[in-house]
Amino acid sequence: MAGPLALYNLAVGLLSGAGLVYLAYSQRFVVGYRRFFYLLIAGLLAFAIGGPLADLYAPAVSHAVHGLAALLVILGLYDPVHNDLRKDEWARLLVREPSELRHPGEWMVPMDDEILELFHSAHLVLTPAIIAYNIDHSREEVNRRLTSLRGRGLVDRVERGKYRITQLGEEYLRGELATEGPEPTDGTPAH
Repeated sequence: MAGPLALYNLAVGLLSGAGLVYLAYSQRFVVGYRRFFYLLIAGLLAFAIGGPLADLYAPAVSHAVHGLAALLVILGLYDPVHNDLRKDEWARLLVREPSELRHPGEWMVPMDDEILELFHSAHLVLTPAIIAYNIDHSREEVNRRLTSLRGRGLVDRVERGKYRITQLGEEYLRGELATEGPEPTDGTPAH
């Protein structure tokens, strides 16, 4: 007769297995990593259900079941992460810091990210003096960088001395825009 702990493990495994089967069903339209996703689900099911069943009915093969489950999980995770880390789906899951997704142009300097992030977080029209104060750079440096950012379409001058981030600037911050491409739009030299 099986002990209460073994029955509890089996019950938890069956409940977890039902959740995994539902997850696999709900993701059936995802095509990109289907094979690896199903390997991962199979490995987790082998742990959740196969392990407790083996403990109850065939303790001699329990370690083999757990080893097979671990192998399936590793195979399910290894290939997409190893080969396709640069794919958007995995990058969004694995990288939490948006600046790690950005593609700065050779003309850009680290201060450009600071300026664009300030615009993004403030959701306001800002002056060079306010920007300089908040990012701890001189107003002159900020003015030079705003000229370059404006020339590439990442910020817009609302009126003399007042700027805001553009849609292109927002796309750059989300890592959706490579900034090498367009030349300055208003004849401003890129530095």
